[in-house]
Amino acid sequence: MEDMARLAVVEQSVKDVNKFRKILYELLQNINHILDDPYNSRHIQSEVENIRVIEELYDYLLYIGFRWEQNKFIYPIDKAIDKLRIAKSAIERKLSLCTDSKTLSKIEKVPIKKYKLTPINVLMTTNNLLLTIQILFNRVLDYEDEELQQAARNEIPMITLKLRALKRMREVQKKIKTGDTKEEDLSYDIALLMELMGWFKHKYFSWVDAPQCETCGGPTKFYHSTTLRTATETCNAEVYSCAHCGNYTKFPRYNDIRALMRTRRGRCGEWANCFAMFCRALGYDSRYIYDSTDHVWCEVYDFVSNNWLHVDPCEGALDTPLMYDHGWGKKLTYVIAVSCNDVQDVTWRYTTKHKEVLLRRNQCTEQELISTLLTLREHRLAQVSPARRKWLTARTIHELAQMMLERKPSDYESRGRISGSKEWKTQRGEIGSQFGHGFEFDEPGEVSIQYYCSPDKYQISRSGKELTTLDGWASGVYEGEHVFRNVEKDWRQVYIAREEGEMSGTVSWKLSVKDGLIFTSLTVRVISAIFENGNIEWQVQFDDNNPTVVDFNETTSKLSNQFKKVIITAHLSGGQGDVSWQHSQLFRQSLDSKSPTFEVNANIESN
Repeated sequence: MEDMARLAVVEQSVKDVNKFRKILYELLQNINHILDDPYNSRHIQSEVENIRVIEELYDYLLYIGFRWEQNKFIYPIDKAIDKLRIAKSAIERKLSLCTDSKTLSKIEKVPIKKYKLTPINVLMTTNNLLLTIQILFNRVLDYEDEELQQAARNEIPMITLKLRALKRMREVQKKIKTGDTKEEDLSYDIALLMELMGWFKHKYFSWVDAPQCETCGGPTKFYHSTTLRTATETCNAEVYSCAHCGNYTKFPRYNDIRALMRTRRGRCGEWANCFAMFCRALGYDSRYIYDSTDHVWCEVYDFVSNNWLHVDPCEGALDTPLMYDHGWGKKLTYVIAVSCNDVQDVTWRYTTKHKEVLLRRNQCTEQELISTLLTLREHRLAQVSPARRKWLTARTIHELAQMMLERKPSDYESRGRISGSKEWKTQRGEIGSQFGHGFEFDEPGEVSIQYYCSPDKYQISRSGKELTTLDGWASGVYEGEHVFRNVEKDWRQVYIAREEGEMSGTVSWKLSVKDGLIFTSLTVRVISAIFENGNIEWQVQFDDNNPTVVDFNETTSKLSNQFKKVIITAHLSGGQGDVSWQHSQLFRQSLDSKSPTFEVNANIESN
């Protein structure tokens, strides 16, 4: 890590351990001050001892982004603070080597004027949507509680996540230097956010469809809703009945963050609430996103790109805002973002069907909604410093302009919902509409189905004559779970794989004939790739018989039989480490390739 190496050079120059520690303490105080209030002055407010005579420290400050102007060090307003966050992490780590953690946690920040943010209750309306927005706008003020933020930080394995983030950054930087990728450099903030999200989803929080019976541990079914009063809140609670012992189990839907850090479970409301708080505790500008069609997620502001990024901790998704509209098939109406600073209608970031959405927005007039947002925003901005008010206003204008730009959904945004059981997702209509296709033939002849992974299309033909084409791998899939098409732009490869974090994934294709016809033969050719101990198991099911395991590869496999329908299924599993999902890849090929990676040929005759 270059920052640690540069700090070691400063330490060698200072020689005196106590003096070096004092310099780091003071520098850390000033960096904390800038990170806490990046919209105001960005200069070192107290003189670091002998800063001009310690050449190595002078060079280090220039390295992390400061400029020497008017006899003081300035961190330019137009410069992203990502480098400062890395420096903060390095200084804290260096101090931890020579200072106990309790002493380190007591480092006081340079005093800055605190503007107290207070709840706003100014709406003179009975409209439920508008009142809900006001309630949420006030609730997120809990994220500003410094004791709560410290409690959240105590839950997070900071050293581990920071080291992983730096490793992730270095891997991207290495690919950029070697020319293996044309993508932009990965910032420390985003790398750390990715690590935080992975830890939160797979190690910290758990999903609950229906709780286990508190008496016997058996399965339960929803019975009715009620309320629960605790020492800190009155919240909704779901009551479930046990199918085995008949006892009842309550599932509280807590809003209190401390309660969530204790239970570490819930559905999207609990996930988003707790994760947004954790992001805030790490210094991110985070938002709680309310979707009136019954889902919530988060957004985090990226100071490098100057854009808000969609973050869904339940799905482990980052910057895929069109996944709800395009992948889940949700009929969005109102998507509202609330943070301690601002409230915004961000619906247009999450859909490409603006005209359809406008027709569904009937809970209030557009003018009523705009007036409400302006009123709430005006009262909140009155509670912050003039410099911050100016910066927030400029950011809002920039965001509104960004949401006017249309974009096409990526392949990753085309998948259905991950979180929750299949039954639960089906009930909500969020399982996605991309699967369920079957290839049905109504005439005799030699039929062929070819899938090309690079252009992502199917070509269907009979007796050498093309019948039709289908765009998108999912358009030809019969059933699938936890799989998606991944494009590696750096290596210029594309393939179907299971979703990150999932232990297994399945995908199947179905062929059938109409009455009076029958299949008399079947041949299959597949191009795939396996790494480490990844595994791909193929199964074939003829008619209503039991599936049989078959070894498909690049050599054509012939299966002779008479049947009316066949289902071909691939099971993906295995692999090692955090990238185990990449170790079993269907249809892998170069982005430049134009050959089929999956071929199914069959002969059809009259019955």
